[in-house]
Amino acid sequence: MKKTFSSKKSAFSLIELSIVLIIIGLLIAGITGGASLIKSSELRSIMGEARGYAVAVNSFFTQYDQYPGDASNAVGSNSIGNGDRDNKIEFVNDASTKFSEGIDAWFDLKDIGAIDLALTSVSTSSPTALVPVTNIPGSKIKGAGWVFDYHVVNLQNVVVLTGTTTAFDATNFPSLVNETTKSAAAEIISAPDSLSIDSKIDDGKANSGNVQSVNQLTSTTECSNADAYTVSNGAKKVCVLTFRVDVSS
Repeated sequence: MKKTFSSKKSAFSLIELSIVLIIIGLLIAGITGGASLIKSSELRSIMGEARGYAVAVNSFFTQYDQYPGDASNAVGSNSIGNGDRDNKIEFVNDASTKFSEGIDAWFDLKDIGAIDLALTSVSTSSPTALVPVTNIPGSKIKGAGWVFDYHVVNLQNVVVLTGTTTAFDATNFPSLVNETTKSAAAEIISAPDSLSIDSKIDDGKANSGNVQSVNQLTSTTECSNADAYTVSNGAKKVCVLTFRVDVSS
C-alpha cells in the first residue's frame, strides 16, 4: 500500500503581520521622538546658560561698576590679571601681554560667587587652545563651551558659544567674533538649531538683535547669509553664536 504524505506550509496571518508593523512603527516613533526631546533639551539649556551668564555679568557690574575681566583691579584671588576698564570684555585686549579679558571674566565671576566652576587658567605668556569644561565653562551640547568677547561691529559685549578654540593669540586671533579677520572660535552648532534659538529669544535674524551668528572666514555664508540662517546645511555644525550680556540688554 502506498503511503501519502501531505506537507502543510505555515505563514504569518494578516493580523500577525499588522501587529509586527505596528510594533515597528511604535519603536521608530519612540526613537525619533526621543531624539527630538533630547535636541529640545539641549537648545533650552543653551538659552538658559546664556541668560544665566547675562545675569552674572549684571550682578558683577552692580557690585563693582565694571565688567568682569575688564575690571581694573582684581576682585578676588582667582583673577588672573587686570583689565583696562573701557567697558569692553575683549577676548584679547593687550597685544603686548596677550592678556585676555574674555577668559579672566570667568575667574572674576567665580570670585564673587556668580559661578561655581573649577576652571584651569591658561598662561598669558604661552597662548594655548581653550577647551570647554577645562578652561572655559562647558555647555549641554557635546564639545561646546562659552567665552566672553566684545563684538566690534555691533558694539556689544557677548558670551560666545564655541567649540575648542585654536590657540588664542593677540596678533592673529584678537577676537572670536570678527568675521573679517581670522577667528579662534570653532563652529559648534547647526544653522537650523541657531535659528530655533534666535527665534525663541530674539528676532530670528542672524545679524541683528541680542542673538547673532558668526561666519568663520573659511566659510563666510555656511551659517548665515545676511540676516538669514543657512538652514539648507541641515545638521552640519557651521555656526558660532553670540548672546549679548551688556547691562543695558
